[in-house]
Amino acid sequence: MPHSPRIRLQGVTQNNLKGIDLDLPTGSLIVVTGPSGSGKSSLAFDTIYAEGQRRYVETFSPYTRQFLDRMDKPQALSIEGIPPAIAIEQSNSVKTTRSTVGTITEINDYLKLLMARASTASCPDCKRPVLPESAESISAALLTGLAGRRFLVTFPVTTRSESGDGTEVPPRTPADFFTFLQEQGYLRAWVNGSVHRTDEPFTLKRLSPVVQVIQDRLEINPLESGRLTEAIETALRLGKGRVTLIDPETGEEFPHSSAWHCAHCDVDIRPPSPGLFSFNNPLGACPACRGFGRVIGLDYERIMPDRSLSISGGVVKPFQSGQSRECQRDLLRACAAHDIDVHLPFEELPEADQKFVINGEKGANLSIEELWDNNLWYGVDGFFQWM
Repeated sequence: MPHSPRIRLQGVTQNNLKGIDLDLPTGSLIVVTGPSGSGKSSLAFDTIYAEGQRRYVETFSPYTRQFLDRMDKPQALSIEGIPPAIAIEQSNSVKTTRSTVGTITEINDYLKLLMARASTASCPDCKRPVLPESAESISAALLTGLAGRRFLVTFPVTTRSESGDGTEVPPRTPADFFTFLQEQGYLRAWVNGSVHRTDEPFTLKRLSPVVQVIQDRLEINPLESGRLTEAIETALRLGKGRVTLIDPETGEEFPHSSAWHCAHCDVDIRPPSPGLFSFNNPLGACPACRGFGRVIGLDYERIMPDRSLSISGGVVKPFQSGQSRECQRDLLRACAAHDIDVHLPFEELPEADQKFVINGEKGANLSIEELWDNNLWYGVDGFFQWM
Protein backbone atom coordinates (compact mmCIF):
# COMPACT_ATOMS: atom_id res chain seq x y z
CA MET A 1 0.00 0.00 0.00
CA PRO A 2 1.79 3.15 -1.17
CA HIS A 3 0.16 5.50 1.39
CA SER A 4 0.38 3.24 4.46
CA PRO A 5 2.62 4.42 7.35
CA ARG A 6 6.16 3.13 6.96
CA ILE A 7 9.78 3.64 7.94
CA ARG A 8 11.85 4.67 4.93
CA LEU A 9 15.61 4.11 4.98
CA GLN A 10 17.82 5.47 2.20
CA GLY A 11 21.54 5.03 1.69
CA VAL A 12 22.26 3.21 4.98
CA THR A 13 26.02 2.58 5.35
CA GLN A 14 26.14 1.79 9.05
CA ASN A 15 28.90 -0.74 9.83
CA ASN A 16 28.88 -3.36 7.07
CA LEU A 17 25.70 -2.21 5.33
CA LYS A 18 26.40 -1.16 1.74
CA GLY A 19 24.12 1.82 1.09
CA ILE A 20 20.85 -0.07 1.27
CA ASP A 21 17.39 1.44 0.68
CA LEU A 22 14.49 -0.12 2.56
CA ASP A 23 10.81 0.57 3.31
CA LEU A 24 9.35 -1.10 6.44
CA PRO A 25 5.58 -0.94 7.13
CA THR A 26 4.77 0.10 10.71
CA GLY A 27 2.28 -1.88 12.79
CA SER A 28 3.64 -5.17 11.43
CA LEU A 29 5.80 -7.97 12.82
CA ILE A 30 8.98 -8.00 10.74
CA VAL A 31 11.68 -10.67 11.03
CA VAL A 32 15.24 -9.83 9.99
CA THR A 33 17.11 -13.02 9.20
CA GLY A 34 20.31 -13.98 7.46
CA PRO A 35 23.76 -15.54 7.98
CA SER A 36 26.22 -14.26 10.56
CA GLY A 37 27.83 -10.97 9.51
CA SER A 38 25.11 -10.07 7.01
CA GLY A 39 24.23 -6.87 8.90
CA LYS A 40 21.10 -7.89 10.86
CA SER A 41 22.20 -6.17 14.09
CA SER A 42 23.54 -3.19 12.16
CA LEU A 43 20.12 -2.70 10.60
CA ALA A 44 17.90 -3.47 13.60
CA PHE A 45 19.90 -2.08 16.53
CA ASP A 46 22.52 0.32 15.15
CA THR A 47 20.21 1.97 12.60
CA ILE A 48 16.47 1.65 13.33
CA TYR A 49 16.63 1.49 17.12
CA ALA A 50 19.47 4.01 17.39
CA GLU A 51 17.65 6.62 15.32
CA GLY A 52 14.30 6.06 17.07
CA GLN A 53 15.91 6.35 20.49
CA ARG A 54 18.00 9.37 19.47
CA ARG A 55 15.01 11.32 18.21
CA TYR A 56 12.99 10.42 21.29
CA VAL A 57 15.74 11.68 23.61
CA GLU A 58 15.96 14.90 21.59
CA THR A 59 12.40 15.75 22.63
CA PHE A 60 13.52 16.25 26.24
CA SER A 61 15.00 19.41 27.66
CA PRO A 62 18.80 19.82 27.69
CA TYR A 63 18.78 19.36 31.46
CA THR A 64 16.99 16.00 31.20
CA ARG A 65 19.10 14.78 28.28
CA GLN A 66 22.26 14.89 30.36
CA PHE A 67 20.93 12.00 32.46
CA LEU A 68 20.00 9.82 29.47
CA ASP A 69 22.14 7.62 27.27
CA ARG A 70 22.92 9.36 23.99
CA MET A 71 23.29 7.30 20.83
CA ASP A 72 25.27 8.31 17.76
CA LYS A 73 23.36 9.20 14.64
CA PRO A 74 23.32 6.25 12.19
CA GLN A 75 25.18 6.62 8.92
CA ALA A 76 22.42 7.05 6.35
CA LEU A 77 21.32 9.59 3.74
CA SER A 78 17.84 9.84 5.26
CA ILE A 79 15.56 8.04 7.72
CA GLU A 80 11.86 8.96 7.66
CA GLY A 81 8.82 7.87 9.66
CA ILE A 82 10.81 6.49 12.57
CA PRO A 83 8.84 6.21 15.87
CA PRO A 84 10.30 5.98 19.41
CA ALA A 85 11.89 2.56 19.78
CA ILE A 86 12.49 -0.06 22.48
CA ALA A 87 15.25 -2.65 22.04
CA ILE A 88 15.02 -6.04 23.74
CA GLU A 89 18.52 -7.43 23.42
CA GLN A 90 19.93 -10.87 24.15
CA SER A 91 21.37 -11.05 27.64
CA ASN A 92 22.30 -13.67 30.20
CA SER A 93 20.00 -12.38 32.91
CA VAL A 94 19.97 -13.90 36.36
CA LYS A 95 17.02 -16.26 36.54
CA THR A 96 14.98 -16.77 39.71
CA THR A 97 11.82 -18.60 40.62
CA ARG A 98 9.92 -15.43 39.69
CA SER A 99 11.53 -15.04 36.26
CA THR A 100 9.22 -14.87 33.27
CA VAL A 101 9.61 -13.98 29.62
CA GLY A 102 8.57 -10.45 30.62
CA THR A 103 11.28 -10.06 33.26
CA ILE A 104 14.11 -11.61 31.25
CA THR A 105 13.36 -9.40 28.23
CA GLU A 106 12.71 -6.42 30.58
CA ILE A 107 9.46 -5.69 28.73
CA ASN A 108 7.67 -6.21 32.04
CA ASP A 109 8.85 -2.78 33.28
CA TYR A 110 7.12 -1.10 30.36
CA LEU A 111 4.00 -3.24 30.68
CA LYS A 112 3.56 -2.19 34.33
CA LEU A 113 3.57 1.47 33.27
CA LEU A 114 1.19 0.74 30.40
CA MET A 115 -1.27 -1.18 32.60
CA ALA A 116 -1.26 1.55 35.23
CA ARG A 117 -2.27 4.06 32.55
CA ALA A 118 -4.61 1.90 30.45
CA SER A 119 -6.41 0.09 33.28
CA THR A 120 -9.98 0.89 34.27
CA ALA A 121 -11.64 0.55 37.66
CA SER A 122 -15.19 -0.30 38.69
CA CYS A 123 -17.08 0.07 41.94
CA PRO A 124 -17.15 -3.21 43.91
CA ASP A 125 -20.75 -2.49 44.96
CA CYS A 126 -22.63 -1.04 41.98
CA LYS A 127 -20.16 -2.13 39.25
CA ARG A 128 -20.20 1.32 37.65
CA PRO A 129 -16.93 2.47 36.06
CA VAL A 130 -14.81 4.67 38.32
CA LEU A 131 -12.60 7.34 36.78
CA PRO A 132 -11.49 10.75 38.04
CA GLU A 133 -13.58 13.41 36.31
CA SER A 134 -12.93 17.06 35.62
CA ALA A 135 -15.30 19.99 35.35
CA GLU A 136 -14.89 19.86 31.56
CA SER A 137 -15.61 16.12 31.27
CA ILE A 138 -18.66 16.35 33.56
CA SER A 139 -19.98 19.33 31.60
CA ALA A 140 -19.48 17.53 28.28
CA ALA A 141 -21.31 14.42 29.58
CA LEU A 142 -24.24 16.53 30.79
CA LEU A 143 -24.50 18.39 27.49
CA THR A 144 -24.54 15.05 25.67
CA GLY A 145 -27.02 13.13 27.80
CA LEU A 146 -29.13 15.64 29.76
CA ALA A 147 -29.41 18.68 27.50
CA GLY A 148 -32.57 20.74 27.95
CA ARG A 149 -33.14 19.88 31.62
CA ARG A 150 -32.78 22.27 34.54
CA PHE A 151 -30.53 21.24 37.42
CA LEU A 152 -29.19 22.43 40.72
CA VAL A 153 -25.39 22.25 40.90
CA THR A 154 -24.65 21.33 44.52
CA PHE A 155 -21.70 20.33 46.68
CA PRO A 156 -21.74 18.49 50.04
CA VAL A 157 -21.07 20.28 53.34
CA THR A 158 -20.94 18.48 56.66
CA THR A 159 -23.16 19.81 59.42
CA ARG A 160 -20.57 19.03 62.09
CA SER A 161 -18.23 21.74 63.28
CA GLU A 162 -14.53 21.43 62.61
CA SER A 163 -12.44 20.39 65.63
CA GLY A 164 -8.72 20.94 65.63
CA ASP A 165 -7.95 18.42 68.39
CA GLY A 166 -9.93 15.55 66.85
CA THR A 167 -12.58 15.43 69.61
CA GLU A 168 -16.19 14.55 68.81
CA VAL A 169 -18.22 17.68 68.06
CA PRO A 170 -22.05 17.63 68.09
CA PRO A 171 -23.87 18.62 64.88
CA ARG A 172 -24.68 22.27 64.33
CA THR A 173 -28.26 23.35 64.88
CA PRO A 174 -30.13 24.30 61.70
CA ALA A 175 -30.01 27.95 62.68
CA ASP A 176 -26.25 27.89 63.28
CA PHE A 177 -25.61 25.95 60.08
CA PHE A 178 -27.70 28.27 57.92
CA THR A 179 -26.03 31.28 59.51
CA PHE A 180 -22.69 29.76 58.57
CA LEU A 181 -23.85 29.32 54.94
CA GLN A 182 -25.10 32.92 54.81
CA GLU A 183 -21.70 34.12 55.99
CA GLN A 184 -20.14 32.22 53.08
CA GLY A 185 -22.55 33.84 50.61
CA TYR A 186 -24.87 30.87 50.00
CA LEU A 187 -28.62 31.43 50.29
CA ARG A 188 -30.03 28.05 49.22
CA ALA A 189 -29.52 24.43 50.18
CA TRP A 190 -31.15 21.14 49.22
CA VAL A 191 -32.63 19.64 52.39
CA ASN A 192 -34.96 16.63 52.59
CA GLY A 193 -35.86 16.73 48.91
CA SER A 194 -36.60 20.45 48.55
CA VAL A 195 -34.87 23.81 48.30
CA HIS A 196 -34.60 25.80 51.54
CA ARG A 197 -33.40 29.37 51.86
CA THR A 198 -30.79 29.95 54.49
CA ASP A 199 -32.23 33.35 55.44
CA GLU A 200 -35.66 31.95 56.34
CA PRO A 201 -36.78 30.10 59.52
CA PHE A 202 -36.22 26.35 59.46
CA THR A 203 -38.86 24.07 61.02
CA LEU A 204 -36.80 20.86 61.41
CA LYS A 205 -34.92 20.35 64.64
CA ARG A 206 -32.12 18.29 63.09
CA LEU A 207 -30.12 18.22 59.90
CA SER A 208 -28.67 15.21 58.15
CA PRO A 209 -24.88 14.72 58.58
CA VAL A 210 -24.29 16.15 55.07
CA VAL A 211 -26.28 18.87 53.33
CA GLN A 212 -26.10 19.68 49.62
CA VAL A 213 -25.44 23.42 49.20
CA ILE A 214 -26.65 24.93 45.93
CA GLN A 215 -23.89 26.53 43.88
CA ASP A 216 -26.01 27.43 40.86
CA ARG A 217 -29.33 26.77 39.10
CA LEU A 218 -29.28 26.54 35.33
CA GLU A 219 -30.48 24.74 32.22
CA ILE A 220 -28.16 22.30 30.48
CA ASN A 221 -27.62 23.76 27.02
CA PRO A 222 -24.60 24.65 24.85
CA LEU A 223 -25.21 28.40 25.32
CA GLU A 224 -24.62 28.00 29.07
CA SER A 225 -21.65 25.63 28.78
CA GLY A 226 -19.18 28.16 30.19
CA ARG A 227 -21.36 28.93 33.20
CA LEU A 228 -22.01 25.20 33.74
CA THR A 229 -18.32 24.33 33.69
CA GLU A 230 -17.49 27.20 36.07
CA ALA A 231 -20.23 26.16 38.51
CA ILE A 232 -19.08 22.53 38.49
CA GLU A 233 -15.45 23.55 38.95
CA THR A 234 -16.33 25.68 41.98
CA ALA A 235 -18.53 22.93 43.44
CA LEU A 236 -15.75 20.36 43.05
CA ARG A 237 -13.32 22.67 44.83
CA LEU A 238 -15.65 23.46 47.73
CA GLY A 239 -17.02 19.91 47.93
CA LYS A 240 -13.56 18.34 48.16
CA GLY A 241 -13.80 16.71 44.75
CA ARG A 242 -17.54 15.90 44.81
CA VAL A 243 -20.46 17.51 43.02
CA THR A 244 -24.09 16.44 42.61
CA LEU A 245 -26.55 17.69 40.02
CA ILE A 246 -30.15 17.52 41.26
CA ASP A 247 -33.35 17.78 39.25
CA PRO A 248 -35.52 20.01 41.52
CA GLU A 249 -38.77 18.67 40.02
CA THR A 250 -38.12 14.94 40.34
CA GLY A 251 -35.38 14.90 43.00
CA GLU A 252 -33.22 12.75 40.69
CA GLU A 253 -29.52 13.03 41.54
CA PHE A 254 -26.45 12.71 39.31
CA PRO A 255 -23.32 12.55 41.51
CA HIS A 256 -19.79 12.99 40.16
CA SER A 257 -16.29 12.89 41.65
CA SER A 258 -12.88 14.15 40.60
CA ALA A 259 -11.05 11.38 42.51
CA TRP A 260 -10.87 7.57 42.36
CA HIS A 261 -14.18 7.48 44.14
CA CYS A 262 -17.61 6.04 43.33
CA ALA A 263 -19.89 9.02 43.84
CA HIS A 264 -22.99 6.79 43.82
CA CYS A 265 -21.86 4.44 46.62
CA ASP A 266 -19.39 6.77 48.41
CA VAL A 267 -16.64 4.15 48.02
CA ASP A 268 -12.96 4.98 47.48
CA ILE A 269 -11.01 2.94 44.92
CA ARG A 270 -7.26 2.35 45.07
CA PRO A 271 -5.70 4.29 42.16
CA PRO A 272 -3.95 2.05 39.63
CA SER A 273 -0.17 2.11 39.98
CA PRO A 274 2.71 0.07 38.54
CA GLY A 275 3.04 -1.73 41.89
CA LEU A 276 -0.41 -3.28 41.42
CA PHE A 277 0.91 -5.11 38.34
CA SER A 278 4.19 -6.33 39.86
CA PHE A 279 4.51 -9.73 41.51
CA ASN A 280 7.43 -8.33 43.53
CA ASN A 281 5.05 -5.91 45.21
CA PRO A 282 2.71 -7.22 47.96
CA LEU A 283 -0.15 -5.34 46.30
CA GLY A 284 0.29 -7.14 42.99
CA ALA A 285 1.49 -10.56 44.15
CA CYS A 286 -0.82 -13.55 44.00
CA PRO A 287 -2.17 -14.09 47.54
CA ALA A 288 -1.79 -17.87 47.21
CA CYS A 289 1.80 -18.18 45.96
CA ARG A 290 3.05 -14.66 46.94
CA GLY A 291 4.34 -14.21 43.41
CA PHE A 292 6.58 -17.29 43.32
CA GLY A 293 4.31 -19.34 41.07
CA ARG A 294 4.12 -22.34 43.38
CA VAL A 295 2.35 -23.28 46.59
CA ILE A 296 3.09 -25.78 49.35
CA GLY A 297 0.16 -28.07 50.04
CA LEU A 298 -0.89 -31.67 50.55
CA ASP A 299 -1.44 -33.96 47.59
CA TYR A 300 -3.49 -36.92 48.81
CA GLU A 301 -2.98 -38.62 45.47
CA ARG A 302 0.61 -39.12 46.67
CA ILE A 303 -0.10 -39.55 50.36
CA MET A 304 -2.67 -42.28 49.64
CA PRO A 305 -1.92 -43.33 46.05
CA ASP A 306 -3.70 -46.70 46.21
CA ARG A 307 -6.96 -46.51 48.11
CA SER A 308 -7.74 -50.14 47.37
CA LEU A 309 -5.30 -50.96 50.17
CA SER A 310 -6.53 -51.30 53.73
CA ILE A 311 -5.32 -49.28 56.69
CA SER A 312 -3.30 -52.21 57.96
CA GLY A 313 -2.09 -52.89 54.42
CA GLY A 314 -0.44 -49.46 54.21
CA VAL A 315 -2.93 -47.16 52.49
CA VAL A 316 -1.14 -44.17 54.09
CA LYS A 317 2.18 -44.43 52.26
CA PRO A 318 4.29 -42.04 54.44
CA PHE A 319 3.46 -44.14 57.54
CA GLN A 320 5.15 -47.27 56.17
CA SER A 321 8.82 -46.40 56.56
CA GLY A 322 11.30 -44.67 58.83
CA GLN A 323 10.32 -42.93 62.02
CA SER A 324 6.80 -42.36 60.67
CA ARG A 325 5.99 -46.02 61.41
CA GLU A 326 5.04 -44.80 64.89
CA CYS A 327 2.13 -42.91 63.26
CA GLN A 328 0.95 -46.17 61.67
CA ARG A 329 0.78 -47.74 65.16
CA ASP A 330 -1.12 -44.68 66.45
CA LEU A 331 -3.57 -45.01 63.57
CA LEU A 332 -4.19 -48.72 64.21
CA ARG A 333 -4.74 -48.04 67.90
CA ALA A 334 -7.22 -45.20 67.15
CA CYS A 335 -9.11 -47.37 64.64
CA ALA A 336 -9.43 -50.14 67.21
CA ALA A 337 -10.79 -47.67 69.76
CA HIS A 338 -13.40 -46.39 67.25
CA ASP A 339 -14.27 -49.84 65.83
CA ILE A 340 -12.98 -49.10 62.32
CA ASP A 341 -12.20 -52.13 60.12
CA VAL A 342 -8.48 -51.86 59.34
CA HIS A 343 -8.58 -54.83 56.91
CA LEU A 344 -11.28 -53.44 54.60
CA PRO A 345 -10.05 -51.51 51.52
CA PHE A 346 -9.94 -47.84 52.43
CA GLU A 347 -12.15 -46.84 49.52
CA GLU A 348 -14.89 -49.15 50.83
CA LEU A 349 -14.91 -47.67 54.33
CA PRO A 350 -17.84 -45.41 55.31
CA GLU A 351 -17.22 -41.74 54.58
CA ALA A 352 -17.20 -40.91 58.29
CA ASP A 353 -14.40 -43.44 58.91
CA GLN A 354 -12.37 -42.07 55.99
CA LYS A 355 -12.70 -38.52 57.35
CA PHE A 356 -11.64 -39.76 60.80
CA VAL A 357 -8.44 -41.25 59.37
CA ILE A 358 -7.60 -38.04 57.47
CA ASN A 359 -8.83 -35.35 59.88
CA GLY A 360 -8.41 -37.07 63.26
CA GLU A 361 -10.30 -36.48 66.51
CA LYS A 362 -12.80 -33.65 66.36
CA GLY A 363 -14.57 -31.78 69.10
CA ALA A 364 -11.59 -31.45 71.43
CA ASN A 365 -9.95 -28.02 71.36
CA LEU A 366 -6.44 -29.46 71.47
CA SER A 367 -3.30 -28.87 69.43
CA ILE A 368 -1.61 -31.61 67.42
CA GLU A 369 0.96 -32.16 70.19
CA GLU A 370 -1.74 -32.29 72.86
CA LEU A 371 -3.70 -34.90 70.87
CA TRP A 372 -0.56 -37.01 70.58
CA ASP A 373 0.27 -36.64 74.30
CA ASN A 374 -3.27 -37.82 75.23
CA ASN A 375 -3.15 -40.84 72.87
CA LEU A 376 -5.80 -39.28 70.62
CA TRP A 377 -5.67 -39.56 66.86
CA TYR A 378 -4.34 -36.37 65.24
CA GLY A 379 -5.13 -37.43 61.69
CA VAL A 380 -3.02 -37.70 58.56
CA ASP A 381 -3.62 -33.99 58.01
CA GLY A 382 -2.48 -33.19 61.55
CA PHE A 383 0.72 -35.18 61.00
CA PHE A 384 1.64 -33.01 58.02
CA GLN A 385 0.68 -29.83 59.89
CA TRP A 386 3.13 -30.91 62.62
CA MET A 387 5.77 -31.63 59.96
